[in-house]
Amino acid sequence: MIIKEKDPIDANIEQLKTIINLPNLSEAKVLQAKTELKRLTSGNQGEKDSAYFIDFYYKNSPNWAIIHDLRIEHNGLVAQIDHILINRFLDFYILETKHYVRGIKITEHGEFLVSFQKSYRAIESPIEQNKRHIKVLKNLLQGEEILPKRLGIPLQPHFLAYVLVSPKSRVIRPKTKDFKTDAVIKSDEFYKQTRDNLNNESILTTLGSITKIISSESLQQIAKNLVSYHRPSQFDYYKKFSISRERDNRHPVSIEQTKKTKYYCYCCKQPISKKVAMFCFNNKIRFDGKAYCFDCQKQFPLNSPQQKG
Repeated sequence: MIIKEKDPIDANIEQLKTIINLPNLSEAKVLQAKTELKRLTSGNQGEKDSAYFIDFYYKNSPNWAIIHDLRIEHNGLVAQIDHILINRFLDFYILETKHYVRGIKITEHGEFLVSFQKSYRAIESPIEQNKRHIKVLKNLLQGEEILPKRLGIPLQPHFLAYVLVSPKSRVIRPKTKDFKTDAVIKSDEFYKQTRDNLNNESILTTLGSITKIISSESLQQIAKNLVSYHRPSQFDYYKKFSISRERDNRHPVSIEQTKKTKYYCYCCKQPISKKVAMFCFNNKIRFDGKAYCFDCQKQFPLNSPQQKG
């Protein structure tokens, strides 16, 4: 059963698009915003792809609870978990999704690399990310007493962590066995992995799991209690990229841009960026072939060929 869907990211996307289209914004800031937008949309697509396979196999099962996109805070630590699956044996599957069209390369030392401009760029290890997520989640479960008890003793969960990549992605693994990469699997193979895990459990492990098996109702309640600690993040990309929100109204030109620009408003004589000037030049009918700053552009109604003032 699905207990929580992924939070929408529409507001974040719109905020980034607004920043990208701000007049007088430096090329470096525009590139920052475009890179972030690409990362955001790519990651969102990867989570959607993984969610599809997870939901396909587990959403109608009373033996599983599904949580998509959980962000928790506990004792000053934060964990942003892409997907959590919990079964009636209290197996917690912690899943980190990575969406790289050109695939991932893993070195024998456990370094994760992605293809970037004919070479490779290092990224944060998703395996280590999962370890940190489990630490925060474990502390939260224990500290807030979310898990049920037997004879006054809390039942102990079993954590399993996996990194899900796109079925179309290529995963280049190290030839040596010094670093194990079994935790990195393709999202369409995850269901098979959970079945193998159940089949490969030892007799002692199976007996231990049976003693702590919970009802479907208890499973759903645990998941709902956990979701109650969800703290969605509030992204402020203006702050992240050090961009003043006043640009949305007056769009001032920075000192750095003033020194470099050779374009000036025909009306107020203030310096303007090349981007703003080109906008006016590309709308010759409206602006009579002259360039104006953002404020002075307001003198010229849309679809009006006549210059005012």
